[in-house]
Amino acid sequence: MNTIRRHRLLLAGAATIASAVALTSCSSSDGAASSEDGAISGDILFYDTSGGNVWEGLDATLFGDFTEDTGVTVTDDYNEAATKFFAASEAGQVPWSLVFLPTVNDATQAAEDGYLEKIDTSIVPVDKLVEGTYDEYGIEVGTFGMVLTWDDEAYPDEKPSEMADLWDLETFPGKRCFFNNPQYGWTLEAALLADGVAPDELYPLDVDRALAKLDEIKGDITWWTSGAQSIESFENGSCDIGILWANRAFVASSENGFPASISWNEAGYSNSVWAIPADAPNAAAAQELLAHVIENTEGQIAFASKVPTPIPAQVVGLEPSAFPEEVQQFLPIGDNVTNSIKQDVGYYSENIDAVLDQFNRWLGQ
Repeated sequence: MNTIRRHRLLLAGAATIASAVALTSCSSSDGAASSEDGAISGDILFYDTSGGNVWEGLDATLFGDFTEDTGVTVTDDYNEAATKFFAASEAGQVPWSLVFLPTVNDATQAAEDGYLEKIDTSIVPVDKLVEGTYDEYGIEVGTFGMVLTWDDEAYPDEKPSEMADLWDLETFPGKRCFFNNPQYGWTLEAALLADGVAPDELYPLDVDRALAKLDEIKGDITWWTSGAQSIESFENGSCDIGILWANRAFVASSENGFPASISWNEAGYSNSVWAIPADAPNAAAAQELLAHVIENTEGQIAFASKVPTPIPAQVVGLEPSAFPEEVQQFLPIGDNVTNSIKQDVGYYSENIDAVLDQFNRWLGQ
């Protein structure tokens, strides 16, 4: 690729649906699907539920490459959750042409509600994606892994290798770090795996059994409440071993110089989804963007070298060995996830209120 031309419009303050609609209609070309000769143009307003370094990485790689090759800009509209997208879709006022839905369940619900456009497979080469990482309405992206992580210097001899090691206080002494939100922390699953439950029998979760197992080490747990705090807890000595998001462990290792090591064995992982809203103002360009991202192997490697959450989630034939050595162990693809477990987002969708209530009551005891 040549030097990327950066096209980013910074949206001041919290954007409302009305202002976003105005943004997409401020000129005749902004919402253009394509010209008479089929060429795409205008802008893609991106409903972004990740933001931060993910957006910066996309802007510098995959989206920047697309803009350079097509002239179509991608404008970021950060939103913390999918709530605003669903409200706008219900109201029939959708200004976005590409949406980043934080969970597969959100994407499934949006498709069932009629809020998504089908992927045009005559344009988008979904056959280049690993089976099971896409459907007719979207492609999975941004895999986050919930992995066993430890301070490598704390255990110079024997290294942790499975979730049961979190309960082995003699071999691996020190405080344990867990996320205080079980859905995104793999806390209950890790406890069940450590208690002998087979990976294919995790769901539906036996929450009582998981909490009983956690009782064994409750006094040795340091709870983290955000991604930033998770690595801070390791770096300031609050814990020596625990479960972190793989991309946060990468930040600790690559940017902060902390000796973080991880294991994907018995780790959990889950995906987000990119989709095109029904009646998107520039759906034609969004279809081409999806195709461009799938075809752009160089851009995929460049992005994952900045943020090790591959986009797309898994491309056929793209193994960790294709990436820089320092990022390889943190990537949720290929052989890394052979012994990992895909989270059952459907289970959490149906049971999250009850699970959180029971977990939080146990936490407060």
